[in-house]
Order: sequence, then structure tokens, then C-alpha cells
Amino acid sequence: MQLFDIAIGRCRAIEGGTVTIGLDSAIVSRLVPGYPWRMSGTSVLRLSQRLCSKRFPLEPGRETFLQREELMRNPSASLDLLGDGNFVPVRLRALSDGEEPQIVKPATKTPRSNLPQSRRS
Repeated sequence: MQLFDIAIGRCRAIEGGTVTIGLDSAIVSRLVPGYPWRMSGTSVLRLSQRLCSKRFPLEPGRETFLQREELMRNPSASLDLLGDGNFVPVRLRALSDGEEPQIVKPATKTPRSNLPQSRRS
């Protein structure tokens, strides 16, 4: 099984082992299914820096990537859904569920000589 990292939004701050992230709206919909769409960056997530990618270094203002293998362990974090400073506990496994990488095979072209007569013209 190949492991990979999951992009979740822009890093806002790194303080004492905790990372604060403005979430992409698609990530919010995974954490809170059925919640109405909000502009990306409105909802905020605070989590342990140990969950972050080792391949993509943390930097405020840049995309934050989380290690999928860490998310599979169902760690908790704090979510401020409305961006109003009210954080509640949330489990993060939903971010990794169904996130298997899809390998896209290149389209194969049928040589014109193999096409039926009606499609050659």
C-alpha cells in the first residue's frame, strides 16, 4: 500500500507544536457532512504538528498537507466551523476515508484503419 499526504487548506500559524489551518470547503464537508457550503478559509482547524506531512514542510500562508497514515489512527483536533473562535473537538479519520489515489490510464487511440467505415469520413 502506497501512502500519501492529503491537502486540507492554508496554514495560518504554527505555535508550540500546534498548527492552525484555514480549511478548504471540501475538507469541511468531509468533517461535517451536509453542512452548507462556506467560502474556503472560513472554518479553522487546530491540530498537532505531528500529523503534518514530512514531505511538504509547514509554512504559514502555504498549503498544509497531512499524513494519511496518521489520519487513519483517528486523531482528534479542534474545529471552529464558523470562524468565530468557538472551537469544538472533532475526529479526523473522515479526511482519509475513501482517499485512495486514483491512477489514470492514458486513453488509447484506435487507429483510423480499425474504425468502422461510417466513422472514417
